[in-house]
Amino acid sequence: MPSYAHDVKNELARKLDEDTECMRAELAAIFKVGSVIGEDRMDFSTANAAVARKVITLLKKLYPDASKEVAAVRTKRLTRTMRYAVRLFLTGHTEKFFSGLDSPEIIRRTRYKISYLRGAFLAGGTVNRPEAQYYLEIMSLNPSASDFVRRIFTQLEFNTSARVRNKDFVVHMSEGDSIWEFLGMIGAEEAVDRFDSARNMKEVRANVNRITNCEMANLNKAIDAAQRQLADIRLLIENNVKVSDELQQTMQIRLRHPEYTVGQLAEEMFITRPGLMYRFKILHQLAENFRR
Repeated sequence: MPSYAHDVKNELARKLDEDTECMRAELAAIFKVGSVIGEDRMDFSTANAAVARKVITLLKKLYPDASKEVAAVRTKRLTRTMRYAVRLFLTGHTEKFFSGLDSPEIIRRTRYKISYLRGAFLAGGTVNRPEAQYYLEIMSLNPSASDFVRRIFTQLEFNTSARVRNKDFVVHMSEGDSIWEFLGMIGAEEAVDRFDSARNMKEVRANVNRITNCEMANLNKAIDAAQRQLADIRLLIENNVKVSDELQQTMQIRLRHPEYTVGQLAEEMFITRPGLMYRFKILHQLAENFRR
């Protein structure tokens, strides 16, 4: 079953900007974040076929004469998954494109920044399913690419953190609102809808759990109180303690209804709850005389 991150990438891979500079920013991010750069080529690979198709589409639109190779390779790991590789040779226009991967010009406008982050996510991003813990990250083998991505996040007022994991440079966020806003910003509307549904369900479950826990706590308190009251009453009976008619009535009704709450007993006796609690307080004080 495809992961949530896989579905998000599939959705984003279907989107194609009409603005040439937006396409260029997205492609730049894909190669900057997700490729291994040699002397005369850039090698990009992904396990997502839709992402690979988008890379090829962008190259055809932006650099139709670019020299490139495309291959699908089955991994030797236990999962035996497919990886799709795109090799771009750095000649002519593509060499100029490569030299501008770090240029501020490529993100001079907000829409270019958004396109760049979309490409960065396609190349090295992952996001937890919203039903689980909130977490989104963009990973790169290139520290300068990671710094560049984080700088754009900061410019767009997203709160992110950075860390190194093994040999990977990771920019991540863990706030649900930020992840929701980011996915919407880069155009993953279907993913945002699922995110909303999952978050609403989380809130409902949290409220149900909170109410249930509160009711259980109140029930446990009522049970403990009833046990203490019964213990006091039995101790007074064992010691033949004489009490007023009101206290005698209270003792008898508690013995008849050990499962009742104080509120239920008060209704049964047609008195207020505070009034009944005061009677139990007197009985407790009397019982304490025999525990010393």
